[in-house]
Amino acid sequence: MNGLRIKFLRGEEVKYISHLDLMKVFERALRRARLPVAYSQGFNPHPEMIFGLPLSVGVTSEAEYADFGLEGNVSPADFMRRLNAQLPAGLKVLEAKKKFAKDNIMASITMASYRITVSAEGHFDREFLQEKINDFIERPTIIVKKETKSKVRDVDIKPMIHQLCLGDSEEGTFTVNSLLSAGSSANLKPELLYDAFADTFGPGIKLKAIHRTGLFVSRNGVMVDPMDDRVLEGTNPKR
Repeated sequence: MNGLRIKFLRGEEVKYISHLDLMKVFERALRRARLPVAYSQGFNPHPEMIFGLPLSVGVTSEAEYADFGLEGNVSPADFMRRLNAQLPAGLKVLEAKKKFAKDNIMASITMASYRITVSAEGHFDREFLQEKINDFIERPTIIVKKETKSKVRDVDIKPMIHQLCLGDSEEGTFTVNSLLSAGSSANLKPELLYDAFADTFGPGIKLKAIHRTGLFVSRNGVMVDPMDDRVLEGTNPKR
């Protein structure tokens, strides 16, 4: 069966809808666009679509992905055009490509990047901010309390933080850019990261916004964009 992968953005207008509601929005848009998407068998058929790492409610993104099974012929450009015409404000397909690899997007994701925007009361110059970030990341362990379905347990999140650096800063606001483990084997939510480093700065800071800037898959030890042709074809890039 033919397959297709899209990259789409999720803006302010839809940041408070759940992942389940997002899937319903896409299902309605696919139906209205009359795209030749494959459907599951049974009494309650659903379109064959798989999304990447679910986004937390309240978080925006410029790098969301979804895979679709197709029953008919449609070019990636036509698929994107027709789907965009039916999606609401705040959702826009940025790119579409044919997919031949068997791996689906949800099972493939291993890392995610985020921009965390923080409001700050008082005087926080760049030197102070950088020093605090360095102090945080240089800890031997970073223990947080993580809730599971059955209990709350202590988890060391330091191995899941691959990059953490100061971004833009101005009076009253600064950003922190991060690259975190993501996916089924290890997953660190940016909200949990913020809770962990907020104590480092002391009183006077508040979470303002979180924006996902990227999702990545690992191929042959290399971090690769999910829309890379080698990923979609099922081949491995060289180191």
